[in-house]
Amino acid sequence: MHKTLKIVSVTIFWILFIFNCQAQKQGLTGVQLKLSSLSEPMQQFNFIRNELEHSNNTSNDVDSSLCIQLLSIAQQLKSDSLLAISYNWIGAYFAFSKADYISGLEYFFKGIPLAEKAKDKRRLSSLYFDISLVYSEFKNYQAEYDYTIKGGENLPDQSSPLYNFMLIQYQNNLCSYYLDINKADSALHYARLSIETSGKLGIALYDMASICLTGAAYALANDTANADSAFTKALSILPNIKLSSLRALFYDTYIKYLIQASRLKQAASFCRQFINLGNTANSNAVRLKAVVYLQQIFDTLHQTDSAYYYSRQESKINAAIFSESNINRLQALSFHEKLRNIEAMEQQTAYNNRMKEYIMGVCLFFFVVVGIFLYRNNRQKHTANIVLQEQKQKVENTLTELKSTQAQLIQSEKMASLGELTAGIAHEIQNPLNFVNNFSEINTELLMELKEEADKGNTEEVKAIANDVIDNSEKITHHGKRADAIVKGMLQHSRQTSGTKEPTDINALADEYLRLSYHGLRAKDKLFNAMLNTSYDLTIGNINIIPQDVGRVLLNLFNNAFYAVAEKQKTASSEYQPTVSISTKKNGSTIELTVCDNGNGIPAGIKEKIFQPFFTTKPTGQGTGLGLSLSYDIVKAHGGEIKVGTKSARPGTDEEGEGTVFIIQLPI
Repeated sequence: MHKTLKIVSVTIFWILFIFNCQAQKQGLTGVQLKLSSLSEPMQQFNFIRNELEHSNNTSNDVDSSLCIQLLSIAQQLKSDSLLAISYNWIGAYFAFSKADYISGLEYFFKGIPLAEKAKDKRRLSSLYFDISLVYSEFKNYQAEYDYTIKGGENLPDQSSPLYNFMLIQYQNNLCSYYLDINKADSALHYARLSIETSGKLGIALYDMASICLTGAAYALANDTANADSAFTKALSILPNIKLSSLRALFYDTYIKYLIQASRLKQAASFCRQFINLGNTANSNAVRLKAVVYLQQIFDTLHQTDSAYYYSRQESKINAAIFSESNINRLQALSFHEKLRNIEAMEQQTAYNNRMKEYIMGVCLFFFVVVGIFLYRNNRQKHTANIVLQEQKQKVENTLTELKSTQAQLIQSEKMASLGELTAGIAHEIQNPLNFVNNFSEINTELLMELKEEADKGNTEEVKAIANDVIDNSEKITHHGKRADAIVKGMLQHSRQTSGTKEPTDINALADEYLRLSYHGLRAKDKLFNAMLNTSYDLTIGNINIIPQDVGRVLLNLFNNAFYAVAEKQKTASSEYQPTVSISTKKNGSTIELTVCDNGNGIPAGIKEKIFQPFFTTKPTGQGTGLGLSLSYDIVKAHGGEIKVGTKSARPGTDEEGEGTVFIIQLPI
């Protein structure tokens, strides 16, 4: 199903190749007559290009001979943009008409540097979309996604009349990608965008493709009502659609949905229409899909005879396709040979031009003083080599120094974070130590009193005092263990990470670093106070992380938050209450940690820079600019995401608001 979806989604959806040699011959005669009447190469190029686009919109064939002529004219005109267009069409011929994906990729990749050189964004976008579709046939879904995104990055300007045509291809490609990886929500999102864009175009071909994609997405999401609605709408449009590939798309997606919904009789009826379409279009690929669906239906209905019949039909069509593939391969080889001849002629022309230039150079050589020229040339080369070696050595030395400086700065950042902990840890340790000291003194007094009462023989009083001593000892033990845990946490933060993930209570980790960061700032500024808001999802439990690394990330975010509210307090009114909040939430297979403050916020213009190394908004000497960069790297190494935004705006957008919000997403 997805192969049909993806082929339809590009350039009015590169069509399945169906043989109809007699009709092609008659049509080509008229094309060649018209072409021969045009004298200018550029006119001929535009005419052939229009013919290819017209045939791709109304039939099922990318004409190989026209592709060859297109490339020949482009080479004659020596235009990078025209060559890129030619290679795009040749790649489409191989990939989508002949199913020769390797050859198709070869020509698509030939076109990319030419389109880049010509700064032809529309052509770049088209090439990347086509490459994405080829990788989807290899089930290399990551490459399919990457090249779709590259195509989206090179869309024409919105003022261009081609913008919506290319945008809908981008949306359909992404929808097909998410259908491939069974992500219904994302597929449905891009299907809806595709319908919105196709509405602007007002072209039935695009409407049909978008609606079929939407139906497939709803079917994947098991949303029967909306899937029915989408396919009913597609069914109403179907009589107006003459392009067999789009009709095949409808039958392919709809029949699959009907089988999934156990509506087998209805599915069988549409399968027969599907077979008729394959017979009309002379497409074994269409017939094969139809009989496979029929075999599946009759197997489910336990109608053995019918299932066996369609199984035999499947075998016959497979045999025919195998035979047809040999013919296709032979034609492809012939086409390759023609292309090589054209390229050989181009190389011969280039060689002749070089020979002419060489002869002219020899003639000019006799009019110069050979000795002086060679002497000066050698001296210049020698001098240039010396300068080059000196510059190379300087560059290598500078690079070594930069690497050393970078390592020192990273270590300084880690030590700075440890320094931020020190004051907070000191405050945290002081409380349990005060308890230990106080209860120790009390126990000393109680033991002296115990001794006196024992001398007096007052047994009941001795027992009461002994119980008090025991209670105090338990409290001493409790607070001693608390101090021990704090020290161990400090050592865990400061030691070199092993890089090994271990089950960790993320709520406890976040709460501990929040308090340590707060007390660290309080140690520097006794007058500073802030409200701490915590909201922890207790259903999260332990997750596998490297606690030292994630702790550094949290400490950095808390330090930045307290710094922001402290700076705002200096200029705010007396009603301003500095507030820092931390919350955790389980969201499917991920957890979200949200750190926000009500400080001055981050201007939209610098949001994209804050994760860059050495970028800081703090005054000189108060920040290295490495904290958020290291945090970003640590979160990415855990397979997560870190986003920044403001309280009244969404993280990851350019909207402005108050305060700052950081959201960390980590996989469970």
